[in-house]
Amino acid sequence: MNLIILFSGQGLQSQRHLEEVLTATSEYEKSLLEKVIPELFANDFDTEVLFNNSIAQPLIYALQYCRWQQLQQLIEPPIAFAGYSLGEIDAFCCSSQLDFETGLTLINYRATFMEEEVSESSGLLAIQGLHSSELENLLSETKTHLSIKINEDQFIIGGHTHHLSQAAQVAQTLGAQHVQLLNVSVPSHTMMMRGAAEAFRKYTETLVLPPMTTAIVSATEGIRYSETDQGLDILSRQIDHALDWYFCMENIEEYQPSMVIEIGPGNALSRMINNLLPHVPCRSWDDFRNLDGLKAWVEKNS
Repeated sequence: MNLIILFSGQGLQSQRHLEEVLTATSEYEKSLLEKVIPELFANDFDTEVLFNNSIAQPLIYALQYCRWQQLQQLIEPPIAFAGYSLGEIDAFCCSSQLDFETGLTLINYRATFMEEEVSESSGLLAIQGLHSSELENLLSETKTHLSIKINEDQFIIGGHTHHLSQAAQVAQTLGAQHVQLLNVSVPSHTMMMRGAAEAFRKYTETLVLPPMTTAIVSATEGIRYSETDQGLDILSRQIDHALDWYFCMENIEEYQPSMVIEIGPGNALSRMINNLLPHVPCRSWDDFRNLDGLKAWVEKNS
């Protein structure tokens, strides 16, 4: 079976995912989480903090780590992983079979470096319905930056919040069909994160990690890599370089997958794959009420 696993990015995490993590992790793993993101264990916990970058990244890592431990018991080894934004480094942690603590530490450093690079209110804006030539003019006029290309007329841009507000108005004037500010608090994958990328690169140069066991189709380089050093280099560059998710999906298509599973949170990636590859069985973990439902679907389509 040509199975590919997709690791989602930030934006669709919820209270339900937090509860799942707290149920699936051991007491020791929960103690590690509490040290890294104590806000989740506070008596005055507010679900809005789930979208703070420094909290969202470790939480989503923990979710995807726990889900991968369960999912790999149900499936044949996949031919590749692919990750959207944060999802790519989470995929790398799973490919390298890092233990929970090592992976959590790696992700927390990434989140911290990115958070430290933000000097004022910033984030990401989704725009659909503009041609790439119109987008270039918009970026120049509003001092914003391309973050992710979803397809030929759908993009995510990053910048300071007041510049994103201006960009939203300009996009609507130009005829954009949909404009939405995302629940992300840093301008990921833009030149505004250059210092964070360099800090992460310097940190990873000190690491000695196990070899990767599953190749990753990158949204940064548009290549399939399976070497640890190459992966760490790409993961550093993705922090301050725009992603091309559409090109990544086209590369996935070339591998002729017989099944695609999105590990979550959310099902945004599986919906994109369904639009591009309607003949390929593709579902997200979050499409099912429990793991038994996903297991039944996998068995039915294997």
